[in-house]
Amino acid sequence: MGEIPAYVPEQVIASAIVEGLRDDSLGSAAQWARVQEYLEGRGDDPWPARRAVMAQRDVSLGELRSWVSEDVAAAAPLMAAFTSHDTSIEHAVVEVEPDDRSRLSEWLEGQAGEPVEIVEATVIGGGFSRRMWRVRLRQGGRDRRVIVRIEQGGMFGTDTATEVRSMRALLGAGFSVPEVLAVEDTGEVLGEPFFVMEEVPGVVRLDDRGLDDIIRSVVALHDVPVGVMDPSGRSAEEVVSDNIEYWRSMYRAHSPEIPLVERAADWLHEHLRPTGPSVIVHGDAGPGNALFDADRGLTTIDWEFAHVGDAAEDWAYLAMIRGRRIMDAEAWKSRLASVAGVRYSEEQWRTWLAFMHLRGACVNLTARTVFEKGPRRTADQLAIGVAVSLRSLHQLGEIIDA
Repeated sequence: MGEIPAYVPEQVIASAIVEGLRDDSLGSAAQWARVQEYLEGRGDDPWPARRAVMAQRDVSLGELRSWVSEDVAAAAPLMAAFTSHDTSIEHAVVEVEPDDRSRLSEWLEGQAGEPVEIVEATVIGGGFSRRMWRVRLRQGGRDRRVIVRIEQGGMFGTDTATEVRSMRALLGAGFSVPEVLAVEDTGEVLGEPFFVMEEVPGVVRLDDRGLDDIIRSVVALHDVPVGVMDPSGRSAEEVVSDNIEYWRSMYRAHSPEIPLVERAADWLHEHLRPTGPSVIVHGDAGPGNALFDADRGLTTIDWEFAHVGDAAEDWAYLAMIRGRRIMDAEAWKSRLASVAGVRYSEEQWRTWLAFMHLRGACVNLTARTVFEKGPRRTADQLAIGVAVSLRSLHQLGEIIDA
């Protein structure tokens, strides 16, 4: 771990700014201006001096938190560059490169055993875990619309094989997810593994009925037998412990040692308890990942984080992180109680929110690795890998030090 520098190298960021200003798909000029501001103002790496302190004495939790606060302040320009999931942002319409269209078309023809024409193909803006294309195909005299989801160097520690396996298992269990039509898992066609799925009709709804339907869909997901995804028979306690260590191992693969993460993971092992039997967790449940259609009903999308875990993961994330653009945490808790019968003690909410911030701090570090490795370095990758991860770490420290 110690061989990974605490800072993204200056030359990597500088090169990304130059390339980003030439390619709108990598970020706007305003985003890259913020990145430049961060680069010029971040100062020297503080971690050599901090490690010297840690080598001489035990460092208190309060001191670790103060270090994180300093890092959050230094990364503020990057946080300002982050587009998040803001639906008001108008992403540039970018056509898929002709060479990529040709390679995809040729591969699809091989899968179908007949000619497949790509009539149009555009990049979908706003996603982070995957590059996504919206594609209209013509095959056998008929048009069909599909979505292509392409890995990005291990962004968020997720992969095509796991996502496809989860989606197919859930579809087979009768849960409403898009149908996976074809999978390319070698990375030889587009440079990364990808899969093709049906384009689901529907719109995002934020009205009361739509929000209640999202809650009910999460309840329905939690009712799907965990055995369709994990036949291991692990106890709920084992699942909770395994998941803490899963996120800790992810951060260790992408960062130098972060003492606050280590201390928080140990704290969670001591304090975090299952709220019930293990369930299938979406991992990113909420508005934006539920599409409503008059004929089809609600379809849940974006399954890269799906896993077996505790139901509180989805509820804490929805009520206290993802859903906060719509209503505050207390309003969400009240709604979850009335619609789904979900009621947790304040200590349960606290510990599971801490777990979700641990996940956020660890998983977002993968974006830094993706940015450094390239070749498509986006402003959002850097913002997520540095500023967003630090924000989660800062919030995690507040919880465990309360």
